[in-house]
This record gives sequence, C-alpha cells and structure tokens, in this order.
Amino acid sequence: MKMGIIGLGRMGSAVAFRLVQAGHEVVGFDPDSNARKVVADFGAEVVDNLAHMVARTQIVWLMVPEGKITEMAFNELLHHMSAGAIIIDGGNSQYQDSMNRAQIAAQKGISFLDCGTSGGVRGRDTGFCLMVGGNKDAYEQVCPLLEAIAAPEGFSLVGPSGVGHYVKMVHNGIEYALLQAYAEGFHIIREGSFKDADIDLQELSRLWNVSSIVRSFILELTHDIFKHDYVLDNVSGEIAESGMGLWTVQEATKHAIPVTMINESLRIRARSRETGGTYATKVVALLRNKFGGHAFNTINKDNTSKE
Repeated sequence: MKMGIIGLGRMGSAVAFRLVQAGHEVVGFDPDSNARKVVADFGAEVVDNLAHMVARTQIVWLMVPEGKITEMAFNELLHHMSAGAIIIDGGNSQYQDSMNRAQIAAQKGISFLDCGTSGGVRGRDTGFCLMVGGNKDAYEQVCPLLEAIAAPEGFSLVGPSGVGHYVKMVHNGIEYALLQAYAEGFHIIREGSFKDADIDLQELSRLWNVSSIVRSFILELTHDIFKHDYVLDNVSGEIAESGMGLWTVQEATKHAIPVTMINESLRIRARSRETGGTYATKVVALLRNKFGGHAFNTINKDNTSKE
C-alpha cells in the first residue's frame, strides 16, 4: 500500500521508517529539507507540496502539532482530495476538533480517522500503540498500514470519531501521575531518613523492575537514567508539558469526576517552572526526554538554566 505522511519530525519519520521496512510505499512532506532528506535516505519518496502528495496517494497521515498547523493541513488536503480518500490524524489533537473534522470530511465523501499514537522515540524500533477512532470501513481499509506502524497487536479501533484522541488524552493524564509517583518515591529514598547511606538507585530500580509489582517500562527508563547519574546536580527540575494533561483535567471537571493525582501532577509541573523544581521533577524531566525526546534544561555552574 501507499501512504502520504505530512510532518517528518521524530514521530513522523519513525512512522515512515516502519512503513518502508514493511514493504509499503511512503510519500513524505515536511517544510524542513533536512527532515525530507532523512526519510528519502531510507527509501521514502518526498514531495514539495501537498498537491503532489495527493496526486500519488489518497491515504494521508498527519503528524504535525495540534491546532492551527493541523487545521491548515487538513483544509488543504480536503481541497485536493476526492471522495473515498482517507485522512488519519496521528498527532495529539483535541478530540472535539477531530469530531468536527470527521463531519466536515464526510461531506466530501472523505473518511477521517483520529489516531492516538503512543510509543515515543522508541516506537521507531519497537512499534507504536495506535488508538483509532472513526469509521470502521475506513479503519479496515488501512489496517495493513496500521499493522506495520504498530507494535505486535498494538492497534485497535476504540470507538467512533474523536474517541482515538480522547483516550490518548486520558492516557497522557495517567502518564503525568505515574511519572510523578515514581519520581517522588525515589526522591524520598534519595533525601529521606537514609540519605547518608547513599542508596544505589541504579541497583534499586533494577531490582524493582525484575519482579516487583511496580515494574514497568517507566521504571526501566528510570533505571537507564540512574545508570548514568542519580545525583542529577546538573539537571534543572523544570518540567514542560504538551497540554494533554490539562485537557484531561478539564474533561474530568466538566463531568464532576475527581482526578486528584493527575490534577496535582499538573500543578507540580507548573510550580516547577516557577521555582526550578525538586529532585523528583528532575527525574520527571529526564523521563520525558527518555521516552519522548522532549528537551530538558541543564544547570550551569553559575546556577543558571539552559535548554
């Protein structure tokens, strides 16, 4: 099969790579010439505008920042596409926007699938988790492509239009709380009653991840961090955020659903950017870099921060 991909950054390039490796054809577009070169080097075709892409394939995957850029790309695709085409938004769009786009696309006979995509920078090698919302017929048509992008058994149609991005939003809210819980636990061990014992956090995280009930991929990444440094003196505790945690809290508030842990983890991130954070928020910042390639700040000797 053939798929167009708009947005060839870390995630878009990884999606393209997996498709090419599985024997599918990829037509890629990105305004960055370096990004285009990366995917061209592993066998994808690249084009310099969306009209050229749509002339080659009527199945297109969006992997661009949510909001204005996604809306512009979506509208331009509608202008060039014909009935029977399929647009898949694999980014982190708001689910309400995805519901609206599905309705607009349907008026032209075009299917729109919203695909929550999880896997971070390791998804290129291990595959992604794909949470798809939308029309079942369109979903089944692109299943061979989704199978190539996903980890084994890592894709599913989870509901109608909007649900793919809805469950990914909640997924990210859970992620906020999980990261904070692990980080706070190691903060206590690092600076609590036995701080003078200099407990080996590398060994402890390894031990927990062998067979304890808190073993997880996040703990595996924490162990990777501690293998290199568990003092973290040169790391700033400021944590950035993508916005999806806030959307999760807003959705919960709208329905009077308590989300105490997710809400507090969101507040902790905001405070970290005001105060410079704590040892725990340093761990969270490094974990975000580990699984998503998100930037973190380092601290110079004069105590100033830089990205």
